[in-house]
Amino acid sequence: MSEEQGTIEKMLMQKPFKFFDSHGHPGLEKEDIDKRPGCIDFWCGNTVVARSMMGARAFLGDPNPSRIITTAEECPEMTSAVFIKYMDENNVEGMCLQAIHGITDSCPGYPDGWKWYVPNEYVKKQFIDAYPGRFTAVGGIHPRYGKEAAVEMVISAHECGFPGCKFHTPTSGYPNNPDMYPAYEKLVELGMHLQVHTGVEELPGTRAKYQDPVYLDDVGMDFPDLKILQLHCGVFNNPMQGLWNVMKFDNMYTDVTIPHPTLMHFKYYWDLDHMRFLEFFMPDKVFYGTDFPLTMAAYRSMIDNIMNMPLSMAFKHKLMGDNFRKFVGWNDSK
Repeated sequence: MSEEQGTIEKMLMQKPFKFFDSHGHPGLEKEDIDKRPGCIDFWCGNTVVARSMMGARAFLGDPNPSRIITTAEECPEMTSAVFIKYMDENNVEGMCLQAIHGITDSCPGYPDGWKWYVPNEYVKKQFIDAYPGRFTAVGGIHPRYGKEAAVEMVISAHECGFPGCKFHTPTSGYPNNPDMYPAYEKLVELGMHLQVHTGVEELPGTRAKYQDPVYLDDVGMDFPDLKILQLHCGVFNNPMQGLWNVMKFDNMYTDVTIPHPTLMHFKYYWDLDHMRFLEFFMPDKVFYGTDFPLTMAAYRSMIDNIMNMPLSMAFKHKLMGDNFRKFVGWNDSK
């Protein structure tokens, strides 16, 4: 009997499906973590975000991940190689990393604001250059050092070869702040895109009021030529406004990056009705992301959750990789 597969067998074979994770966070690596402001707070202390990272600590080998740690020496052995390991194990071709630059309003314990800084150059050296063809990234921008400094942040990201910049509203304020407009103009000039956080945030000194996607309405109106990626689709703040932004503006996109593994089935996130809404109204404008390594403990199940949903395979291909590859010109840049 011939061992050649017939038509039915060929149809039943699973076609290659490489995923793309549009939203990952570098900077939490143990080496020199105390030199990157804010990063150590993800692991240390009795805060919401540190408790959220206990699942990642367990997967990284901590025998007592619920123990409160307070020093850099106690941080888990996180490295850029860990990203690659999890990506390879879960058929993830590439990941977009979020370089961060932000400062909160003055708050208890931080009279000058809490700083979160993951430098563009660090991300380029430790990830993009170290693992060619596996990562892209966006640079961090904010207006709190002035308009000119914000423009310089855009130029820095462009010099690193990044396709865009991220405005982290909890540590940067309202995205429609006029002081940001010169930076947005520079993004358009350089052919770069803008990413804006519209989710929730539990980091020190962050304010929810800045994160409502309603403030992106102004940016979308005032910069029709600027591609804008709305991160988290306004979850917990104003998810319906987030959806409306993407429907209203040709230049607005969204991701479905989960804020925490326990919320995987939260309404307006990976709820089936929500996913079907996205498939019907904006199938070409939505991206899959994970907030890795926050979601390390659920990384595989997050993929399986979507792949097992009764959605069309064509949409799954778009959502789980093809849309974002097109958005950043991934195949063109390799």
